[in-house]
Amino acid sequence: MRLVTFGVGYVGLVTGTGLSELGHEVLCVDVDAKKVADLNNGAVPIYEPGLGDLIRRNERSGRLIFATDVPAPWDESDMYFVAVGTPPTAEGAADLTAVFAVADAIKRIAKKPALVVVKSTVPVGTCDAVQARLAGSKVSLEVVSNPEFLKEGAAIEDFFRPDRIILGARSDAAREALRTLYSPLQLLGERVVFTDPRSSELIKYASNTMLALRISFMNELSQLCHATNADIHAVRMGMGADSRIGRRFLYAGPGYGGSCFPKDVQALSALGRAHNVPMRLAEAAHEANEAQGEFLASLIERGLGNLKGKTIALWGLAFKPETDDVRESPAIKLANRLLDKGATITGHDPEAADNFEKMLGRPVRITQKNYDALDGAHALIVLTEWRSYRAPNFADIRARLKDSDGSAPLVLDARNIWRASDVTKAGLRYQGIGVRGAVPTAP
Repeated sequence: MRLVTFGVGYVGLVTGTGLSELGHEVLCVDVDAKKVADLNNGAVPIYEPGLGDLIRRNERSGRLIFATDVPAPWDESDMYFVAVGTPPTAEGAADLTAVFAVADAIKRIAKKPALVVVKSTVPVGTCDAVQARLAGSKVSLEVVSNPEFLKEGAAIEDFFRPDRIILGARSDAAREALRTLYSPLQLLGERVVFTDPRSSELIKYASNTMLALRISFMNELSQLCHATNADIHAVRMGMGADSRIGRRFLYAGPGYGGSCFPKDVQALSALGRAHNVPMRLAEAAHEANEAQGEFLASLIERGLGNLKGKTIALWGLAFKPETDDVRESPAIKLANRLLDKGATITGHDPEAADNFEKMLGRPVRITQKNYDALDGAHALIVLTEWRSYRAPNFADIRARLKDSDGSAPLVLDARNIWRASDVTKAGLRYQGIGVRGAVPTAP
C-alpha cells in the first residue's frame, strides 16, 4: 500500500517506520523543516532502541521518505495516518488544533478514495468531528480510529508484537482494508479488536488511566508502609500473586511521568466533566501522583535537614529507562522543588541529559559519567532504573559523596533497585520507597 503519516514525533515516526518495514511505501510528513532535514541527513530526533537502524534500512530500500509536503503520487495514497500531538489545554482537555489542521490538509490533497486513520490520542467524538470536517471533499474519505499503545523504550517490540490492535471503523470496506494492512502482525494469532470509533477512542484513555491508577495506588501504599513499618516489596508480592490482580504495574516509585499517563488521565477527567460524569478515580490518580512527588521531596528533607547549601545528585533524568523523554519526568519536578529550597543539583542520564537541561531551564551541573555527578554531593537520588545503575560500586559512591552535618551521605533509592544491606555496608545511609525501616533523619 501507499501510505502517508502526518507527524514525525514519537508515534508518527515509529508507526511510519514500522509500516515501511512491513513492505508498504510510506511518506512521513511534518511541518518542522529541521526535523525533516535531520531525518534526511541520518539523524533521529528521539532515542528509541532499534529505531535508527530501521529508519536507515527502509530509507535505503526507498520505502520510507521524509518531507514537509505531500507531492504526487502521494496524493493518491491508500491511507493517511494522523499522528500529531494533542497537548493538554489549561483545563486538561486535549488540544485538537493539529489534528484538525491535518484533516484540512488531507481534504485539499487527496485525489482518490482513502482511509483517514487517527492514531493521535483524542477525546471521544473526535473521529466524528474529523469526518464532518472532510465533508465536501473531492473524493470519498472515511475516518477510522486506530489508537497507539507504544511503550517508550519498547516501541519497536510493541509495534511488531502488539498485545492488541484496536480498530474503530464503521464500514466493512474499512475493516477489510485495515485487516489487510496489519495482516503481517497477525501471524501468531488474532490481535485485532474491531469496534466503533467512539469506543476505540475511549479505550486508549481508559487503558492508560487504569495503569496510572495501579501505579498511584502502590505509591500511596508505599507512604502507608513508611507510617506503619510495613514493606512495600512484601505487599507487592502478596498482591501480585492474586491472579485477579497480577504483578505488572505494582511498583512504587517517584510517580509516573511521560507524554501519556499525565496527559491522558487529565484528559479523561476533562471529558467526564464535559459530559457531567465525574471521573473521580482518574482525578484521584492525578492527585496521588502529585502527592508522591511531594513525599519524595519530604524524604530528602528529613534525611538531610535544611537543604540550603546542600548538593544533591540525581541519577536518571528521563521519566523511564530507554528513552530521552523528560516530559512530566519526576526528575524535573523534584529538581525544581529542591532548587526552590536552596539546594544545588548535579545529574546524569545516559540519554536524556540535554533534554533535561532544556526543559528545566535552571542552572544545574550535568556530567557525562554517572559517578562524576557524585563529587561533593551530600546525597544521591536514583530516579530512573537504567540498567547501568543497577549494580554500582557503592564504595566508590561513598568515596565521592560527602558527609552531611555529621551524618553519612544519604542514598535515596526511589526505584527500589538496590538492597539496603549493600548500601549500608559501604557506610552510606539508605532509604527506599515504602521499604521497612525508619526514615533516616539528619541530626
